[in-house]
Amino acid sequence: MVDVSIAEVDVTASRRRQPSSPSYRYPFAPFPDGWFLLLQSQQLGVGEVLPLRYFGRDLVAYRTASGRAVVADAHCPHMGAHIGFGGEVDGEAVRCPFHHWRFDVDGRCDDVPYLQSGSVPDVCITSWRVHESSGLVYVWFSDVRNEPAWLPPDRPEFDQREWVGYETAGWTIRMHVQELAENIPDMPHFNYVHGVGTHLRAVVDTDAHVYRQRSLVTIEGVEFEFTNQEAHGLGLVWLRTTGQLETYFLTATTPIDDEYVELRLLFLVRDVDRSGALTSTTRAMLDATIRNVERDVPIWEHKVYRERAPLVHGDGPIGVLRKWARQFYPD
Repeated sequence: MVDVSIAEVDVTASRRRQPSSPSYRYPFAPFPDGWFLLLQSQQLGVGEVLPLRYFGRDLVAYRTASGRAVVADAHCPHMGAHIGFGGEVDGEAVRCPFHHWRFDVDGRCDDVPYLQSGSVPDVCITSWRVHESSGLVYVWFSDVRNEPAWLPPDRPEFDQREWVGYETAGWTIRMHVQELAENIPDMPHFNYVHGVGTHLRAVVDTDAHVYRQRSLVTIEGVEFEFTNQEAHGLGLVWLRTTGQLETYFLTATTPIDDEYVELRLLFLVRDVDRSGALTSTTRAMLDATIRNVERDVPIWEHKVYRERAPLVHGDGPIGVLRKWARQFYPD
């Protein structure tokens, strides 16, 4: 584990792209490789079909008769209908609403109901790798179709009687997913945006796809840990809070397109009185936490990205995170 109190040399991803519009603000691709949150499990019941739009493309999510969550590109290769609008689950497959062509969980067409001769066309819809755990449905995205080398972490507290959740909040924000990750090592902003204090220190550890940071503040000569965060790729950050408000909460950032992301906070809250619901005091503290996070939103939306920021002593280990982040932008 490395105690980082001096800003490191700024290192950004060298993987560049041609921006899709003049307003694109970043020196790296809009969609890094990684696992990203799509849905809570409860949002996709057995037999349900949902239209989604992420990663600059139309998607369809459905849950098969056996309970498997599937995510695929939305448009039928036959005549282009969007399967998310009127499509129907058929066992372990989904049927297009236009002509009822059926596509299995791997995206292959396996039935044309009115076919009179010949064989089923060798066509498919692109199917995306899905991982579902702890009440959350994730999708692996890679523009170059790299396979995942890791999985999102389980949250064993989910669905236990001692915990309530997920309690949620969310925003659609004009920014890149890396902006959220860079907030973790940006130590001064914890004071000036969130009012934590001025004597700040970060203890950082990186391990393959995981970036861990303990953020510490000294008050009246005593050092306290005010956050303990763990980023799994650029889209998923788990944070633990203790004290009066004991939570595990996920900050999930999912690209919508080149310009916008969906930022969601999902809280598991310790059920202090075993009532199965938040107390009024706990609700007030949770709402205050959400409002505090929201202070970053207008900054993210209107800032530009400084690839070679003139970092100074006290800025925190921003360079460490940027160097770690490079792995998610494949050549």
